[in-house]
Amino acid sequence: MSELSHPTPTSQPDHGSAAPPRPAGVIFDIQRFSVHDGPGIRTLVFFKGCPLACLWCSNPESQRFGAEVLFDAERCVACGGCVEACPHRAVRREGDRVEYEREACVACGRCVDVCYAEARTLAGRQVTVAEVLTEVCKDAPFFARSGGGVTLGGGEPLAQAEFALAILRECRAQDIHTAIETCGHVPWSAIEAILPWTDLFLFDLKHLDTLKHRSHTGGDVNRIVSNLRQLATSGACVTVRVPVVPDFNDTPKDIRSIADQVVSLGIRELHLLPYHRLGQNKYRLLGRQYGFAGNTKVQDDTMETLRAGAASAGLSVRIGG
Repeated sequence: MSELSHPTPTSQPDHGSAAPPRPAGVIFDIQRFSVHDGPGIRTLVFFKGCPLACLWCSNPESQRFGAEVLFDAERCVACGGCVEACPHRAVRREGDRVEYEREACVACGRCVDVCYAEARTLAGRQVTVAEVLTEVCKDAPFFARSGGGVTLGGGEPLAQAEFALAILRECRAQDIHTAIETCGHVPWSAIEAILPWTDLFLFDLKHLDTLKHRSHTGGDVNRIVSNLRQLATSGACVTVRVPVVPDFNDTPKDIRSIADQVVSLGIRELHLLPYHRLGQNKYRLLGRQYGFAGNTKVQDDTMETLRAGAASAGLSVRIGG
């Protein structure tokens, strides 16, 4: 495999051609045959890197922009292949164990290549627009039959705005329905640039209290609401999505305040996404602490109460994406 050393979105010059350079970007997965995140059967492209750091994030490998190695010590058989393969001495043998020093790791992926026990995986790879479209277009017949298409998610796609725009333009040229999932914590110019090429915005709104939002996500909700307001006035098709998280925004008052805000902007569709802990194990593999380890899922009856309360504000509300 080619070496990935903390790749960053860039445009690679082509000195042998007069054609303009095409942007490249960093993704960590492409998921096919999804029936969520937009209408019909969809292909999801997961961008790497996010301006927020939500404590409950189910894709922690999406938060940082560079490639990362996920290491499962429980699967490691201490064969030593990674020790020999690593050019940066980020892995070393300690008796009958193999120790991994993340601080020395540049995520080149060489240890992943030789790990037959699959104790190591690499999250993050640099790709071109053409490579993404090659994968997306494999599902074109399913898009046509189901009314589906491509959804850019992450991470935050608009943190790699030029790359996201290029993919959306190519999809539109091939008559593929386009959707983008965004946390909204980006410059308005990034959103404005993709407006002509995006059929559906799936826009997260997590809390309206400034201090609570910042303490749990690291971001400014005022910037998010400002972008949502401008997006709503642009005439774009927008669905607001709320991850319902215990001890953060799972009260009827919290959800109703968000619903009232959404109604005031002229948006009519709201999705409530129940918190889950399916991504918790990834934190261990990344050597990180899971900030919401003590919380459990929101009960179904609570979700129904929240749905009914939001619907009473005049919205079409559903549970799940």
